[in-house]
Amino acid sequence: MVVAGGSIGGLAVALFAARAGHDVVLAEADGFPVPSGVEETWRGWKRRGVPQFRQLHGTQALGRAKLASRAPDVLDRLRTAGAHDVDLLASRSDARQRTGAEGLVQFRCRRPVLEWVLRQAVAAEPRVGLRSAVEVTGLVVAAGCRPRVTGVATTRGKLPADVVVDATGRRSRVGEWCVRSGTAPPTTCTVDTRQVYFTQWFRRDAAFTGDDPMLRVELPCATLLVLPVDAGWFSATFFAPAHDRGLRAALHSTDGFLGALRAVPSASTWIEDARPIGTVQFMGRLANQLRRPSARSPAGLLPVADAAVCTNPTWGRGAALALAHADALVDLLDAGEEPATLTAAFTAWTVENLEPWFHDTVLLDAETNARWAGARPAPSPERPFSHTDAVRTTRTDAGLHVAYLRYRNLLDMPAAFWSDPEIVDAVHAGSGALGGAP
Repeated sequence: MVVAGGSIGGLAVALFAARAGHDVVLAEADGFPVPSGVEETWRGWKRRGVPQFRQLHGTQALGRAKLASRAPDVLDRLRTAGAHDVDLLASRSDARQRTGAEGLVQFRCRRPVLEWVLRQAVAAEPRVGLRSAVEVTGLVVAAGCRPRVTGVATTRGKLPADVVVDATGRRSRVGEWCVRSGTAPPTTCTVDTRQVYFTQWFRRDAAFTGDDPMLRVELPCATLLVLPVDAGWFSATFFAPAHDRGLRAALHSTDGFLGALRAVPSASTWIEDARPIGTVQFMGRLANQLRRPSARSPAGLLPVADAAVCTNPTWGRGAALALAHADALVDLLDAGEEPATLTAAFTAWTVENLEPWFHDTVLLDAETNARWAGARPAPSPERPFSHTDAVRTTRTDAGLHVAYLRYRNLLDMPAAFWSDPEIVDAVHAGSGALGGAP
């Protein structure tokens, strides 16, 4: 098996597959040296292929569960590097005995720290051949009733493979690979989020623990998220409408960003004993994207993580979905099916388990954009209540609080939250009592 791309999804596939007894070649286009220590990951590790490398980062409970199952030692190394588990019910003792309360634990760290620990684990696996500064540029395909991959072309020559995993992210060039090989490219659906975000990093002397909650503030024209991560590091991020040029200009500079933070009372206390690190990080051109192989795409070509389903990073779903996708792929590899059957099974799993998160995120983005514009989306069969009303109602309804956390942490599928009659009734009743429209 060849894995193209050495970010979270590619590293997870390589690590999980190798530990399950499969031989893997991981081709990573970036050739910059990997730091020898965790402190160097922030200032000394360049990752040109990962534009969000130094943006805010979180891993939902689903991602932590997959690591705990497949690679518990990686979690231990992350904790040694300063990452920490977060009990999401720490402040809600009334919710602990509710159905579904188990497993609501995240872990938090900066993305460079997660990638560095994963990279160290992969490099130590004897079944993984790690090829740095090697970019996959095309497919080698055998003709037949159903074309199948037999390898890849790279900047360093060809590599044989009966399975090729595309982990090159949202900007994957897999369509070009297919066309040049004479096979059908995948179909792609892209939905612009119409959003941007700005992140400023901070560091304080005292390390964070699982007792430090994040802060999320819904402002009239933006959303602010302050997220404690590993050691004493935390990020402050403003999500904003892409068209608001005035707000964008104000947040681009550190001084302007700090001024905006100080204007939010609940956020201003965070920076009293912390120092800003580096400059404001900007992220634009955010899109939700769905890429699905066609029936005539080559057998054995398997897109994972953002190369298959990419969701707006402001909702923090990407890392957990990548880990879950890698876990599912290795389960199917273990079944030992031939490439065409494997491809069909993996595509079916992706359609059932990942594509709903694409559609869910598109709807969440639409509600956010409407709220920033001063409007309220009308109820629909897909959204019988608003996300805003759901969050408000969780403050007084412990059962709904657990159900919402399970949905937000990807432990339950979107339909299990939005279409459950008891949840619909609870939100309508709660939002009415709180003064919101059902």
